[in-house]
Amino acid sequence: HETNAVLWSSARRPRSAENRQTVQKAGQIRASTFKVAILGAAGGIGQPVSLLIKMSPLISGLHLYDIANVKGVAADLSHCNTPAQVLDFTGPAELANCLKGVDVVVIPAGVPRKPGMTRDDLFNINAGIVRTLVEAAADNSPNAFIQIISNP
Repeated sequence: HETNAVLWSSARRPRSAENRQTVQKAGQIRASTFKVAILGAAGGIGQPVSLLIKMSPLISGLHLYDIANVKGVAADLSHCNTPAQVLDFTGPAELANCLKGVDVVVIPAGVPRKPGMTRDDLFNINAGIVRTLVEAAADNSPNAFIQIISNP
């Protein structure tokens, strides 16, 4: 109860000029829109992540990439009524185009662990996949933020 009282009293306090500027800047940041590339968009993690990102009002463009089966994901997400334009890119030949002009790169790519596979085996396979994608991001969107979601 005491914590709530402190929060409410601070919310009611008049804002200083410095605080007003900070609030204005935060509002300006929220008014910006971003282009996001999902590398591994057809996978079990990539699909729901793509949907969540598509639903954000901060997204103006969503570039979906995978080595296969990404066209269906893009078609499904295109039916969501948001301003974000969805584009699909399939295979290594289209990776560079997928990454052009994006602000954020999300990499939920990798293979799942199979029976008999050690975590070291999984690491070696997924490290190679992630390295290739990160190098492509560095070459084609050097100022983008990169988020990696991969096992092990």
